[in-house]
Amino acid sequence: MITKRSSKGRRITDQTGAVLRLKRELTLERAKREVLQGVSRIPLEAQSLDRLYDHYLGVILKLTRTKAGSILLLDEVTKDLIFVASKGKGSEGLVGKHLPLGEGIAGWVIRTGHSYFTVDAEHDRMIRKEFGPEIGVAPQNRLCVPLKIARRVLGVVEVLNKKDRRPFQREDLYLLDALAVQVATVIENTRLFKKYDSKVRKLKTLKEISRLLNSTLDEKEVKRRAMEAATRLMEAEVGSLLLIDDATHELYFEVELGKRGERVKEIRLKIGEGIAGWVAKTGEPVIVADAQKDPRFNRKADEKSSFVTRNMICVPIKIKGKIIGVLQAINKLGTQPFSKWDLEEFQSLADQVAIALENAHLYKEMKETFLGTAEALGDAIEAKDVYTAGHTRRVLSYSTMMGKHLGLRAAELESLKLTALLHDIGKIGVDDHILRKPGKLNESEKKKMEEHTVIGPRIVENIKQMHHVIPGIRHHHEKYNGTGQPHGLKGDEIPLIARIIAVADCFDAMTTDRPYRKGLPIQTALEELRKLSGTQFDGKVVEAFLRAYRANELNETLMARPSSSTA
Repeated sequence: MITKRSSKGRRITDQTGAVLRLKRELTLERAKREVLQGVSRIPLEAQSLDRLYDHYLGVILKLTRTKAGSILLLDEVTKDLIFVASKGKGSEGLVGKHLPLGEGIAGWVIRTGHSYFTVDAEHDRMIRKEFGPEIGVAPQNRLCVPLKIARRVLGVVEVLNKKDRRPFQREDLYLLDALAVQVATVIENTRLFKKYDSKVRKLKTLKEISRLLNSTLDEKEVKRRAMEAATRLMEAEVGSLLLIDDATHELYFEVELGKRGERVKEIRLKIGEGIAGWVAKTGEPVIVADAQKDPRFNRKADEKSSFVTRNMICVPIKIKGKIIGVLQAINKLGTQPFSKWDLEEFQSLADQVAIALENAHLYKEMKETFLGTAEALGDAIEAKDVYTAGHTRRVLSYSTMMGKHLGLRAAELESLKLTALLHDIGKIGVDDHILRKPGKLNESEKKKMEEHTVIGPRIVENIKQMHHVIPGIRHHHEKYNGTGQPHGLKGDEIPLIARIIAVADCFDAMTTDRPYRKGLPIQTALEELRKLSGTQFDGKVVEAFLRAYRANELNETLMARPSSSTA
């Protein structure tokens, strides 16, 4: 049934005759050719939905000889109508706008599935007056028909004002109906293709992201990659990660927005506060089509960062059923809103992030336990040698500073720290009377003491996780000119970590008191390092130590020495 309404609101039921049916068939064939010819000029894989909507509307306006028009599609999430294409003077501002389903002619057409036209728009109460000025056209007469696939309504197409200023006729309605059938079919097929193609691409992206997330055990790096992934997978302007502080039961931001991000990091949200807080409280994922109108939206982050949140998608991050935070993607790029498919994919990403965060956290705990054990072993060694109290931790501090100046990567620095803590572990196998002797060692005792570089590796060789520290433990008494022990290695044959610890070990020995001598003044010890550079020590390692000293990075460690020599 086709409904026509006059200015007085009368409805007229139209029954066409044989001539009109023939005319309608001809109109339909013409419409098919126009639509299909236009589409065929654009390769399917290159088509963007926005471009297609604009193309279809152009064809419709051309064939109906109208001045303005719009295509509105039903949003599957919000159930609003969204302007996806609009033409007419000044109509650009309409694209992307939402129209509540219960409002205006478009809303009526969606609800009933029937076409509608009026020849006196000015006095028709169903016309939304505010849209006339926005498209630069005062609606005099108007046609609106549903875009349907079978009985399912996808949206509507509407046209305003004939170019010849004549009112719409039945033929115009038949033509627009015919065009709508073709356009709806092509739109649906294209949308399905796009959804399928997008799904495949996003699944590939998700697989790649999953690999990236699980290729690192660094907690900070996992968080950074999670935010990048949120932005990339959801095709959004920005992604953010909020985690729950177990001590305060608040959400805090992990963001990558430069200076703006630093201001956002100051914000804390109570569980239940804002959209993120709501997701953290309920455990329910959510799509927010218009953040500014959502009563749950908290404007703190926007105000702090001078960022404007238009729409967002937010999902919980859970580990073993416990919510530990939320993942957000903000402001979908283009005119398409976040979809239910996006929500499924984003939740899959959040699940991957949860696994990666848990693995990183467990690794961090294991590493801290491991490091704590190494520190305890270092303390146990020093308990045997009362004259070197604090030596291990000072060597650790000096070595770390040199490692940073030498540009060691994070993993290399971790290995250096562990080696520094355990470099003297072999002293466990040295007799106590030698370690505690208040005077100088004789030749026999020296040989026994030197054996600690051989004993140390034997102690840790059965611990798989410690294999990487063995070279540094074994060779930290080698000399750069090849005259050291235990193997007389020379130059770069000596592992870099061993060369670093050698400088730190010797400097600490020179500047701390022994029962048989006073420690050297700092400047004297530094001069000794310079003299021994290139012979006993690697020159670039010595220079790294001197740079750290000049930058005052060693002050805290130097002040903590049990020595009276500070000059």
